[in-house]
Amino acid sequence: MELRVATIKEVAQLAGVSIGTVSNVLNGKTNNLDLIERVESAMKELDYRPDANARSLKMEKSSLIGLILPNSTNPEYSSLIFHVETMLNERGYSVLLLFTHNNRLLERKAIDKCLEQRVDGIILLTVIPRKKDLVDGQVETPIIVVSPREDAILKGDAIFLDYSKAFEQTMNYFNRHAKKNTAMILDGSFLYNEKIIEIYNKYHAGKGLLKITDYSKERGFKAAYELLFQNPQIDAIVAGTYLIAQGVEKAIKLLKRKGIHIAVLKDKNWIEDEENFPVQIRLSQKKVAHHAVMRALHAIENPRTHEPMAERIFAEIRETLPVTAELKKAPLPVRIRLAMYDSPTSFSLKMLSEVYVQKTGIHIEFDLLKYDELEDIVYQLHSDQSNRYDGIMMDITWIDELVKNKVLMPLTNSAINFNEFIDGLEQQCGYYDGEYHAVPIMSGTQLLFYQKDLFENEQLKRQFSRIYGKELSVPETWADFNIIAEFFTRSFNPKSPIPYGVSKVTGENIYTTICYLNRLWSYGSDVFDDDGNVIIHNSNALAALKNFVNIYKQNTDRPVHSWDEVVEVFKEGKTAMAILYDSYAMDLNDYTKSKVAGNLGVGQIPGGTPVLGGWSIGINQYSTKKEAMEDFLTWVCSDQLVIPLVLLGGSTLKKSYYESSELEDTYPWKDSVLESYRKSRKRILPNIKIANKGQNYLYSHVISRQITKALEQQIDEEEALLTIQNELSQLINLNTKKS
Repeated sequence: MELRVATIKEVAQLAGVSIGTVSNVLNGKTNNLDLIERVESAMKELDYRPDANARSLKMEKSSLIGLILPNSTNPEYSSLIFHVETMLNERGYSVLLLFTHNNRLLERKAIDKCLEQRVDGIILLTVIPRKKDLVDGQVETPIIVVSPREDAILKGDAIFLDYSKAFEQTMNYFNRHAKKNTAMILDGSFLYNEKIIEIYNKYHAGKGLLKITDYSKERGFKAAYELLFQNPQIDAIVAGTYLIAQGVEKAIKLLKRKGIHIAVLKDKNWIEDEENFPVQIRLSQKKVAHHAVMRALHAIENPRTHEPMAERIFAEIRETLPVTAELKKAPLPVRIRLAMYDSPTSFSLKMLSEVYVQKTGIHIEFDLLKYDELEDIVYQLHSDQSNRYDGIMMDITWIDELVKNKVLMPLTNSAINFNEFIDGLEQQCGYYDGEYHAVPIMSGTQLLFYQKDLFENEQLKRQFSRIYGKELSVPETWADFNIIAEFFTRSFNPKSPIPYGVSKVTGENIYTTICYLNRLWSYGSDVFDDDGNVIIHNSNALAALKNFVNIYKQNTDRPVHSWDEVVEVFKEGKTAMAILYDSYAMDLNDYTKSKVAGNLGVGQIPGGTPVLGGWSIGINQYSTKKEAMEDFLTWVCSDQLVIPLVLLGGSTLKKSYYESSELEDTYPWKDSVLESYRKSRKRILPNIKIANKGQNYLYSHVISRQITKALEQQIDEEEALLTIQNELSQLINLNTKKS
């Protein structure tokens, strides 16, 4: 039975209004709440959806982009489709997906199909050479051609995928590893690529080790088996696609050949590559998608000023080392013990350490502790000069004090390369008097996470505009953040599709203080000045605290006292937004654990003042097992550990992770982390001593205690700030007298 679709006329009849009124409601051209209520109720009852085709005829725009690919089996294309669709959807476009199977006739039909559907533009990935233009000169629809072959691009907008430099580097890699007989099995897209063939022949001319096949596993197996059977001297193979590489692997296994290295044209993927493909010739599909989409949109939206041009994207070579690379059995059995903050990163490292134990014989004991417990233990180690723990995990705010008190062993002469961490981490590395004392292990920068569909829903956008007189968009200020949170809180707005706008931390803890510092800094104030004087009792600090108290009214009914609890509430889909440190967000995009997976928006926090966080591991100066602990930290910092650590729920501060496209789909906030780090600010810590406590006690307890009282309306904001000012000043004056 054919599904019947409601019409705009039926909506008008049910609502008791004219068709024009329905149209005005749909286009946000009326503020009459009674009419809006009646029309929206009728739309909901009839399950009415505006006819996109009819609206596009009227607007002379379809908001549809054609994406034409050679096939649906190449895994690289799956990534390309994902990124093209994501980028276009965010800009209000949909995708018409078609395949050509590398057939010239089917490619022509796919283009015609797109034109019949009145697409606004076409992105065509092709490997077919041509001697004339794709369409006649009368067609105005922009076509962006993407190809690894220059003879597939005659004129117009084009993106050339250049593999030549990466191929040259791959040949050099095999030469360095004494691989003298490299075979090459490429798919048809390289059939007439003279540069690639020329590079290969420079190293292996006349050996007959080159085959051109199609992109399937089966053809890859056949080509590899024939080459290996006829040429037993082959010691390396370059595979043109991941599917071909899988066929190559099968042939090597069946013939029981040992020591053959495989390089493959594919984006880096640790799961696929580790111990299988030591070299990847990669070209980021996200980068290709970005260039193609931006060219297409510019041509569509600026038809009079757009100038067609060709761009070139270069492939890169990447190496993947086994996790256990360079690990050796320890000469004597050793047991080391670490005091760690109970966090996803610590638990991930604990799980991975089993690999280290098996390979080296060094046993590792992890004690996972709550924040205050760990802080007490760390400072107790100093006062007692205890060797109870060999390694200690430290909040960034503890490190300076521990270094100056000589609790941490210098690491400058270790094998750890501190230049491999992202820039600006001197404090987290415990850099003091020209020496490093700590290894950054857990990232700590804040991001805004939100449910994308809520901000894209046309009905919600119209409602928000009517109430607040402005457009619903991702908040950039704390004032906007508050009204959006209010809008999505059902107790204020009964039409909100979710119960709460936001979930905020409260209680006497460091988390509450950090939430306030975000606002305090954004409002142009601070707790201390650069000389350590207390300056928190002022009008800007008061405005910031009032803003924080106001957002607390849009908070969840469930008490929330840590970032972990904020994550749990947000994963349930009960809040519109959450501000979190990136290291706590790893499960947000996991479909088995999170209701917001696949619907996750990410941005910079309002106000542009994230509080710098992060954790490091150092070696206890009083440990009797410093050498074993140093070897373990060197392994922890190795590039080969980065991806498995992140996959298991941890985080990293290694440059290699952020420079790679790997895991971008799994963790869509990855690109936002470095920008947030650049904006992040450090907490000022006055040079005072508190019995058995670190300087951070001022933030984790003294400040948060009064902030919580204000949030819970036990005292007003003015009294809270005055009490903080007095208590901090008394502590500083007491230390001054003692000194």
